[in-house]
Amino acid sequence: MRSLIKKGPMMRRGYLFLALAFAARLLITQPLQAEGELKTEYVVLVTIDGLRNEELFGGADPKLLNNSKRSGAENSARLKKQYWRETPKLRREALLPFFWGTLAKQGVVLGNRALGSDAEVSNPHHFSYPGYAEIMTGQPQASIKSNKAVPSPRETVLEYVGRKFKLPREKVAAICSWSVFNSITAKVEGSIFCNAGFEAVPEKYLTPGMMAANEAQFRLTTPWDTVRHDWVTLTIANEYLKSQQPKFFYVALAETDDWGHERRYDRVLQAANYFDESLRTLWTTLQGSPRYRGKTSLVILTDHGRGHTVDDWVSHSARIPGSAEIWIAVVGPDTPNRGEEGSKGTFSQSQVAATILRLYGLDYRDFNSDCARPIGAAFR
Repeated sequence: MRSLIKKGPMMRRGYLFLALAFAARLLITQPLQAEGELKTEYVVLVTIDGLRNEELFGGADPKLLNNSKRSGAENSARLKKQYWRETPKLRREALLPFFWGTLAKQGVVLGNRALGSDAEVSNPHHFSYPGYAEIMTGQPQASIKSNKAVPSPRETVLEYVGRKFKLPREKVAAICSWSVFNSITAKVEGSIFCNAGFEAVPEKYLTPGMMAANEAQFRLTTPWDTVRHDWVTLTIANEYLKSQQPKFFYVALAETDDWGHERRYDRVLQAANYFDESLRTLWTTLQGSPRYRGKTSLVILTDHGRGHTVDDWVSHSARIPGSAEIWIAVVGPDTPNRGEEGSKGTFSQSQVAATILRLYGLDYRDFNSDCARPIGAAFR
């Protein structure tokens, strides 16, 4: 009887709709394969808390370098000798020599507003946990309104990658200076490996190269109860990278923001320079490993901006202009080597999760249907 039914225009349109709906469903549930096979097999995410666009794109800020009363610098002459140069380009190369001399040339750098490149947070708060929640989930999280250590309200990109690839816990790892990252990085406690704040490394993961930093963190006190020195974090992170060889690795440094809040611009610049040295250390480890070399993408950004003036540079909030302004860099085998050139456009912190998933060949819509789309400029 089915063959005797006449298929009119309405029925044919119905079949077409069903076919299109089925095809759309396949696109959502299957890994992305467009534009050829990607070379990235591993991703290393690095964040540096509250490092302003002024310092990344222009080096030491003349407004602060020449105003010790408002910068809080204890030895302005020494600071100028280290970081003052005649042009912004030379100043940024003095402050961040590895970033600008090596990494930027091998990838893209977004957020230089002087070139028409705008990168911003999408959350309304413009401080740390809301920013990191946005990075981790691909969208602002309405329930994250403070820096209180509460678990992520939804699965993070770290957890999702571990689940999709069926990875052991230690193969998705986060090593972080701020203790709140134990909450930021996971909805389900223990779903990934995280070592954050003043926290000893479990013996099963402790290597000889970690031991000194692991012990020293409890003696090298900082002005903050929840933030250890970035040197400790980087030392543990680099050793973990070599010993455990994670598929997805996150390193979160913090001292630029904390010294900013203390109004110590000299310490901010020193912490920024150490961040650059940390990138050099991690990159050297990656390039020295047959497992990682040529197969790893590095994603680097800050979680928020801060004030532009000599009075408000010390802080950041929705009320302080500049606090929403960030920068994002992506370096790796699937990213064009354009640096900051050709980076015009508007980019969002919410796009970072989808960009990471695209590098893995995973579909961000399966991770979070409300996730912002990947950064197109990050791909060839």
